[in-house]
Amino acid sequence: MFHLRAIEQLPDVSVKAVLDVDEVRMREAQIESGAEKAYNRSDDFFQDPDIDAVAINTPPRFHEELTLKALEQGMNVLCEKPLAETIEGCLTIKDAQESTGLIVLPAHNYRFTPSLNLMEGYIAKGSMGEITGIRVAFENNLRLYRSETKFRQTKENGIVEDVLPHILSVVQPLIGHINAVESVDWWCKNYDVCDNMKARLGTSKVSVDANLSWTTLRPRFVVSVDCDNGRLCSDLMMNPYKLEVSLNGKHETISEKGIRWYIDLIKFKHPSFKNQYHHFNQLVMGKESPKITIDDEINILETMKLVSDSMESD
Repeated sequence: MFHLRAIEQLPDVSVKAVLDVDEVRMREAQIESGAEKAYNRSDDFFQDPDIDAVAINTPPRFHEELTLKALEQGMNVLCEKPLAETIEGCLTIKDAQESTGLIVLPAHNYRFTPSLNLMEGYIAKGSMGEITGIRVAFENNLRLYRSETKFRQTKENGIVEDVLPHILSVVQPLIGHINAVESVDWWCKNYDVCDNMKARLGTSKVSVDANLSWTTLRPRFVVSVDCDNGRLCSDLMMNPYKLEVSLNGKHETISEKGIRWYIDLIKFKHPSFKNQYHHFNQLVMGKESPKITIDDEINILETMKLVSDSMESD
């Protein structure tokens, strides 16, 4: 729904080949992308000399293996989150990336949302003062989302693996790496595994109150940042161009695109995906520095493990 639509908006990026072990999905992806070639064997795909970079959008258990295969064949990598299922796997990828000098970009699309970038700019100016707390709610409806990958419904910590990286990836540029999990409360509402969670995370200076849900009718990804002199708030999912700013008692709404955004929404053209692929292309061309590093991903995995361990101890 999102990745191919993002790529087709970039004139200097094209899909040369697609890979899927399922023949029907492989052909569908080829038709949708206009790719010249289609493979259902990874060995054949990774030996294709015409491929400069790969986007890995498989279930998480395959990420590490496919990323390492790509690096071995001299291909740059954009890989969906999490980059690996374990911290050790991430470290293995880091070693391979450093030895090859190739690009590995962990895919956290919301990191590239225009309203989040505006939020970062306000904080960088210093007028908001110090951040005193962050509240984040990532809520979706799994039945309406109709995911093709079933790990969400079969793993007890599936919501941690799927949703928590989104939250951590947008918090990192604001307050840095999370190093503490203060509390975790979770429950099962519509599924046999955890489908709702409240967690209090933080650094030594700032706490983050996070709500995660797969059972909410109205999707949203709201980030609210409390500061000494006011508050910044945006729904990164449903209003990615809109930022609410409260500063020294005055309120302002910034909306870069307005009603035109809803046309893109109907077409599944969330700007964060296009911006993410543009950034990846710039990295490959050596024109930008990475906004998300493997070290950032390792911190995300460390926090995910702390939360998952808390679930097991409950």
